[in-house]
Amino acid sequence: MRIVVDIRANQRTGIARYGLSLLRALAERADSVPDTTFHAIADGHQEDDVRRALAGTPVEATLAPEPDGFVRRSPWLRELLVADAVDLYFTTHYTVDRHCPVPFVATTHDLSRLRFPEHAYSRESFTRYFGADEWAFLMDELADLAAWDPGRDDRSANVFQRYFLALNRRQAAHARGFVAVSEATRADMARLLGIPAERVDVVPCGVDTELFRPHAVGGEGVPYCLFVGLAGPTKRFAWLLETWLRGPGARSPGELVVVGGYAEHRPEVQELLAAHPEVARTVRFAGRVTDDELAVLYSGASALLVASVNEGNHLGPLEALACGCEVICTDIPPLRETVDRHAHFYALEDQAALDRLITRALAGELPHRAAGFRAPAWSDSAGLLVDALRRALGNAGDANRARGEDSLRAR
Repeated sequence: MRIVVDIRANQRTGIARYGLSLLRALAERADSVPDTTFHAIADGHQEDDVRRALAGTPVEATLAPEPDGFVRRSPWLRELLVADAVDLYFTTHYTVDRHCPVPFVATTHDLSRLRFPEHAYSRESFTRYFGADEWAFLMDELADLAAWDPGRDDRSANVFQRYFLALNRRQAAHARGFVAVSEATRADMARLLGIPAERVDVVPCGVDTELFRPHAVGGEGVPYCLFVGLAGPTKRFAWLLETWLRGPGARSPGELVVVGGYAEHRPEVQELLAAHPEVARTVRFAGRVTDDELAVLYSGASALLVASVNEGNHLGPLEALACGCEVICTDIPPLRETVDRHAHFYALEDQAALDRLITRALAGELPHRAAGFRAPAWSDSAGLLVDALRRALGNAGDANRARGEDSLRAR
């Protein structure tokens, strides 16, 4: 059996890291999977990471000739899947080319765009990130997905949300199976898309404990809290920043270190910093850092701060705990599932509780809940993925490939 594993991602985010880490662990055990060969697909900017991940393993990789936009459409990949007689296509991304010519399994990280429609892209915000041409292509795709679009007659409906729902409904009908990164996401898939739990395999995040472990750091310096990741609406970085800036004594002598890039460019963040110029100095934007640098930052931090309204699994808290860093996070099902006894939770809208936890963290007064945390292993996740893909292969047959060749002509 031939399986293609596609780890392309639109941005260098947790989804990209999930794909690369899972591919590395899968490749390391590829020789032990009987009668199965794996082939990886990656974007050009992932080349060095993928080469290191696959070194010494039987898995080879093909680099995409050009990156896809938000909407997946890859004629070159369709041709490869048919020419190489691929039995199953698996992607760690959450969307699949609508004309995929072979049976496929897709990954659902979370359904925040459906759960929180107020945070869905508008035409303006989508165009700002992906361009006007990509918006036009999305509109064409939405027209072709009319049979799956329950909001097509509602002129007030958010266009992006209509597209995202229609695409997911179509994928639900055509996929051989799904991977979810948590039980919480699997429950959302059943509730929002009607996908039975037995069609969804949970393959959670792991932690590379050779890298993410306690590192020796100097005992001197200003105490700091960390925020790691992108700063989109569901991450609520602006809400967290407002809490920080209005805290006691402007958090002095503490700092908020922001890792991941772009947060400082968001208009709402700039407005908050401009409104509190006297305390903006306590916020340091570190930009993108290497994994080695991130592990050191975790090890020296008073706490990792999470303000998300929803997550899939969330690598940040897992990696922070593996480094001995306390985690302060919203009390939401996916985080209860992944870091329950080891995190300090606060209710979703309770800024006062978050404020108190931050103050205690900077003073070194938080109970040490990171102690005793047992980090999940990527090797275990890879084993779960192999089981999921082999189950999906049991549902695929030659007739599907023949049907796929017909769909190839639809490009």
